[in-house]
Amino acid sequence: MDKAHWQQQIDILQAIADHSGAVIGAKDLAGHYLYVNQQYSRLFSRPVQDFIGKTDAELFSAETAQQFRRADQLAQQSTVAISVEERVEVDGVALEFLSLKFPIRDQQGQLFATGLVAADISKLKELQRQLQSLADHDPLTQCYNRRRILEIAEVHLKKARRYQQDFSILLFDLDHFKHINDVYGHAIGDQVLVGFAERVQSELRKPDDFGRIGGEEFIALLPDTNAHSALALAERIRLKIADWQFAPLRGTRLTTCIGIAEFSLQLQRMDELSAAADHALYQAKAQGRNCVRMY
Repeated sequence: MDKAHWQQQIDILQAIADHSGAVIGAKDLAGHYLYVNQQYSRLFSRPVQDFIGKTDAELFSAETAQQFRRADQLAQQSTVAISVEERVEVDGVALEFLSLKFPIRDQQGQLFATGLVAADISKLKELQRQLQSLADHDPLTQCYNRRRILEIAEVHLKKARRYQQDFSILLFDLDHFKHINDVYGHAIGDQVLVGFAERVQSELRKPDDFGRIGGEEFIALLPDTNAHSALALAERIRLKIADWQFAPLRGTRLTTCIGIAEFSLQLQRMDELSAAADHALYQAKAQGRNCVRMY
């Protein structure tokens, strides 16, 4: 094959690489760039020649460079291509890539470089996160839905059982919510639920979790919290709801009942805790509503 034909082959491969839409590159075993395509250049807003001969440590942040280097070394130790997800910040925006990294050998089988073909999956990852959020959250109040909050409760309970840690739950029920829907309409009722959820969550700590388990019923999970601390929190929330002046209700007072249950030798499963909190909630309703009761 003559020189002209070789050059034609190289030009064809270069055109394919530059128009593939993929991020393509190669580095020697020490991590110095041997080749990048135009997409690689455009992605990082650097001319192709700025990469050649340099390492990731000279071009990117220490965290990004270490991430790239670890994956390159894994590829060098492999006999086949490996697939890794990599995250890099470009102009203040975090991008995510699915990268195929592979060892490159000469005709004698000697390893001399690492190859890379990567696809930007940032939009796909964001879509996955959005779909997961929709699956986990109540569409009205944006707090956790019943399925997800109960899954989280099981995680907290496993830790409480294993390390004998405190764990309490608060079960909420808005008083006379059916009356609000009947008199003011469901649109106003929805606004009440949203406002209620916001006010409760504003009183919770970062480790706490909050979810809607159905209708006007909500639950708060309080890790590392005993019943007495849970009682103090519940009282603060009860007062905050009772003080809430929601104009569309034209003077109708909003209140809530709260039942409390604490993890113990007798209450170790979520169904047991929920039943205990529900019993306390029933007592609160029976005793005039707008109150807190502890199991």
